[in-house]
Amino acid sequence: MVLMLFLFVLGFGFVVLAFMQMSKGNGPGDEGPGDDGPPRRRRGPWRPRPSGSDPSWWPEFEREFRVYASAHDPRRKVTGVS
Repeated sequence: MVLMLFLFVLGFGFVVLAFMQMSKGNGPGDEGPGDDGPPRRRRGPWRPRPSGSDPSWWPEFEREFRVYASAHDPRRKVTGVS
């Protein structure tokens, strides 16, 4: 009985989520499924860089990190107690 109730609630939750996704538009300017324009870009801060292009600060970062890593012993335990 409890298992059937759990499955019913779980299924109902999926149905509610599906209806919410279907009713949500693509944002401002959404003309619906008949829009013949170009596909919209995905949202998010991450954009892939072209292959072979490192940021201008990368060589300096590598040098500084190499100095930092050589100065710190990776086996030393950090306890937070002085």
